[in-house]
Amino acid sequence: MQLNDVPAHAPGVVSRLIDGEAVIVHPRQGVVRVLNGVGSRLWELADGRRSAAELAEAITREYEVDGARASAETLAFLTDLAERDLVVVSGRQTE
Repeated sequence: MQLNDVPAHAPGVVSRLIDGEAVIVHPRQGVVRVLNGVGSRLWELADGRRSAAELAEAITREYEVDGARASAETLAFLTDLAERDLVVVSGRQTE
């Protein structure tokens, strides 16, 4: 995952926001995952229209964290979701 990648929910993955936490189900894996507040916000923003950099910028603004830290942690989080087949890279934005 790179900052110019555009993450999107993987096909078939079902999710709901409940009390500010995303509950994610991958039907083929039969696993339910619950994300914390920041993870849930990233999940909500990963709609296939925004780059990972834009997601990190939103986290920087909304949670008042350092931009470099937000970028690094956003990439790590999205990479983890991609490795679990929960998100896919739907395209790359050109810079």
